[in-house]
Amino acid sequence: MPPSAIAVLLAVYEPRMDWLARLLDSLNTQSLLPACLYVCDDASPHFPKEELEALLQKHITAFPYVLLQNEENQGSNATFAALLQRAKEPYVAFCDQDDVWLRDKLKDSLALLQSSPLRPTLVFGNACVIDGEGSLLACRIEDLRPRHRLQRGYGLADVLIRRNFVMGCTLLIERRRALSYLPFPRALVHDHYLAFRASLDGALDFLDAPQLLYRIHGENQTGTLAGVQSRADYVRLRIRVFCERIRVFSCYTDSPALREAAAWSEARLANAIGKRGGARRLLRLWRYDPTVTAFELLALRLPSPLFRLLIRTIARRRP
Repeated sequence: MPPSAIAVLLAVYEPRMDWLARLLDSLNTQSLLPACLYVCDDASPHFPKEELEALLQKHITAFPYVLLQNEENQGSNATFAALLQRAKEPYVAFCDQDDVWLRDKLKDSLALLQSSPLRPTLVFGNACVIDGEGSLLACRIEDLRPRHRLQRGYGLADVLIRRNFVMGCTLLIERRRALSYLPFPRALVHDHYLAFRASLDGALDFLDAPQLLYRIHGENQTGTLAGVQSRADYVRLRIRVFCERIRVFSCYTDSPALREAAAWSEARLANAIGKRGGARRLLRLWRYDPTVTAFELLALRLPSPLFRLLIRTIARRRP
């Protein structure tokens, strides 16, 4: 099978060898092979470049690869941006170090991008969910995360203001389009930002059939309350980051939905820091997101030990 015109971009940091090996095998056996795999290690302190090189030599035999290494840890956004700039192929697909791609992922994604009646600016897909041991947790991502609802069509920017539904490990986009969206802002994970910008330029489309096995484990970068252990963490990672997200989005568009989100985000922050009238402002806007609003009005007033216990309980119950 000749290679496609797709560059696969893989950012790695302290990868688990067996998981990474399985991912590489799944790339090496794609029904439509990548033109090239671009890999960058983000200055892993305990994973020598020589081991990564040996792993690539063993498992990537059907197409070429390029291996880079950051001198200092840059984070996934900056690492993916550097890989995007290094790639030369017309299309780029983003890759996580702990997933397993199904055989037709690239073939089906490229076919959708090139032939969908929507003429999409970006395509993505569904995913089966597995745990750290490889056991199946869900046949589709929305079976495990009901709020994660895939959507296609035009005018999806307003939906993406509130919640990202595009998994970066499933998306495919023209490289020149993705390059035009650089730099990736620090306030958003690259997939959310790319989806938002692409939705302003046209339609999004997706493959409902799962395209990969998405591995959920204790060290995932994203997920429900990822990184939150205290009230201060919650305010920093869930509220201030949302406020900054709205600020970034406001640089590219203006809409009633964006202004509503801005008002809600400001009320959330006022409530969280105990600003006078903040709780009343948030309560008036509870319809924007009743679940989050109720949680913050109640949970942020709990004593710190109870708040931490609540967070641990939620994290155990919701992947």
